[in-house]
Amino acid sequence: MNVQKVTFLVSTLFLASCSSMIQSASVSEAYKKYEIQKFERTLELITRAENARATTPEVKAELTYLKAGSHEGLGEQEIANALYEYLADQHRDSQYGYLASKKLNSRL
Repeated sequence: MNVQKVTFLVSTLFLASCSSMIQSASVSEAYKKYEIQKFERTLELITRAENARATTPEVKAELTYLKAGSHEGLGEQEIANALYEYLADQHRDSQYGYLASKKLNSRL
């Protein structure tokens, strides 16, 4: 293996590691902002986490649920309901799909 290949490999691994750290930090910070009802900042951090790297279906469901709660906190009930419906339909087997279904059913 030549030096260029090794450098490329190390750089790729480093970037992947950084994006993972950015995503984790953004999710953690989003929860902190959500808890103190800073919903607009929560949405910004969710977007950062979504853009940092490809997300697993479970992380996507988690971020969507947090996003729905943030929109709900901002009084944007139609957006929140659309996100809850998406979760209930597309992530029905996850805990977030279950929680979204429960929220939607409690409103009937």
